[in-house]
Amino acid sequence: MRPSPTDLPSVRLRRDVVRAVRAGHPWVYAEALAAPRGLPAGTVVDLLDPAGGFLARGVWDADSPIAFRVLTLDPAEPVEAGLVAERFAAAAARRAGLLAAGDTDCCRLVHGEADRLPGVVCDRYGDAAVLRFDGAGPAALRPWVVEAVRRRPGIVRILERPFGRTARRRGRPGATADAPAERPAAALWGELPERPGIVREHGLCFEVDLVRGHKTGLYLDQRENRALVRERAAGRRVLNLFAYTGGFAVAAAAGGARSSLSVELSRPAVEAARRNLARNGADPALHTVEAADVFAWLACAAAARRTFDLLVCDPPSFAPNRAALPRARTAYRRLNGAVLRLAAPGALVLTCSCSSHLDRRTFLDLLRAAAGDAGRRASVREVRGAGEDHPVVPWFPEGRYLKAVLLEVSPS
Repeated sequence: MRPSPTDLPSVRLRRDVVRAVRAGHPWVYAEALAAPRGLPAGTVVDLLDPAGGFLARGVWDADSPIAFRVLTLDPAEPVEAGLVAERFAAAAARRAGLLAAGDTDCCRLVHGEADRLPGVVCDRYGDAAVLRFDGAGPAALRPWVVEAVRRRPGIVRILERPFGRTARRRGRPGATADAPAERPAAALWGELPERPGIVREHGLCFEVDLVRGHKTGLYLDQRENRALVRERAAGRRVLNLFAYTGGFAVAAAAGGARSSLSVELSRPAVEAARRNLARNGADPALHTVEAADVFAWLACAAAARRTFDLLVCDPPSFAPNRAALPRARTAYRRLNGAVLRLAAPGALVLTCSCSSHLDRRTFLDLLRAAAGDAGRRASVREVRGAGEDHPVVPWFPEGRYLKAVLLEVSPS
């Protein structure tokens, strides 16, 4: 039996997942490990294979189902500030082109596992950076991450949003129009902003609440899908469901949509959506926002025989875990059937799922069934995901969480 090559604490695999770790998968679940007693969350530990040989080095978190996150497979590489700084700089350099044109000043700088900083997210909004740490293990890297962010030119404040499981609660059963989506941000460096800021995306301006808004302030993963809507919107009547602050409607208006109607449960988000439309020159008589529960609104719209030419459906996750998948499949089918009933002949439908536990094939099967339920014939024009600042690496399929499917409804 080979000993661990360092004096660091160690945890040993009791299940043989060696091949997955060596192939690059950055997670080891608690049930695969012989858990040491009294090891504090955030401790840097060595992962040993079942024979006792070194396999990886990373951070420990006994309170998370993901008990170990891999930071290096090299026994000679220490987990320290230099490692975090190097990986942060490399990740930021890969996004430099997104900001170089000058018409966009917000993007994801670090996307966790895909950038070899598992559980760490850093989003840039103009002169602010917003961090999220998925549990106490990744949060142990906080001081080193903050130092790496401070080195980025133009950053004057660093905030942290709790990585709770409450993101995108709008539209879920039991949600209320005034309920906050998540706990507010805290300042790690610099001051909290006193009011929402303004950021640019492809030349359009959006209000972002970095302190109390959803996720880190804006759904940055939908940037290129908003651009797609802008490209396809000319002359169309647009329906934007689960609209949040109106990003898809703003893009549609900029693309020459004949009209747009956004539906959103949260009253603060509705007001922000109206401000975003006005800020970008949309005619308020043609581009409107309604505060309503989407499911109830869809039923009323179907009864009134309303139709639209371009429909966007970007709901919250219906499957926060695998146990929720049966219920989620029913909800996605029901929702998309209701959406397709409002699609005019020849309409385009961009429908999304951000549930990582729902794979692409299953989502497409549900859409096929939903079209049948609605009595519509629809073909798949594109299957998309998140933008290039949210990369997916082959050894971490869990990172392919966002599915955005563009359907075309048959004209007859």
